[in-house]
Amino acid sequence: MNRVVHANPLRLPGHGLPVGDPRLPRYRIRVQPEWIDGNRHMNASYYLAAIKQPAIDLHQYLDYGDDFRARSGESNFVLEAQVVYLRELLLDDPVVITARITALGEKTMTVLFELIHEKHNYLAALVEYLLVHVALGPPPRTKAIPPGLHARLHAAFIEHAQLSFPDGANRLASMKFRKTEASSGNGAGKDGAGNRA
Repeated sequence: MNRVVHANPLRLPGHGLPVGDPRLPRYRIRVQPEWIDGNRHMNASYYLAAIKQPAIDLHQYLDYGDDFRARSGESNFVLEAQVVYLRELLLDDPVVITARITALGEKTMTVLFELIHEKHNYLAALVEYLLVHVALGPPPRTKAIPPGLHARLHAAFIEHAQLSFPDGANRLASMKFRKTEASSGNGAGKDGAGNRA
């Protein structure tokens, strides 16, 4: 995997990547032979594998990764993952993956990854994670995100909230929830971040 290295992924320069919003963290991968199935395209199960390193790198940038875990004994767990498949990816296709925070609450955040075919500039899939903050224990237990970390995440969330959602985002369960909550008059939660928990 060729990761795009940058000092500030919230305000990226072009980096020569032809696709993906330059204001978002972006990462470059290629579709691996072991990801291909009998239909000669990337198997559905590997879309989550494709975003593993971009997810780790995003956490590292936000100081929510290894160092944070080592000094605090805290981390986050994935509560839900959803993949929206839009167009197929084939062997050795170059893919750019973008990452953005789309919701943030007291204990949770939602991160959306876009998988974009770099050569043909089309959106192939969306992957969304709902994450919950935990004290690792044992046993692990949910807890509020610490204030300093929450401030960093909120700054990223505000930056990312200026951007339009990609095509296909209406198929995400979280987007349907936001529409339902808005129409019922419940609002987006006390922090205005549209978070479910």
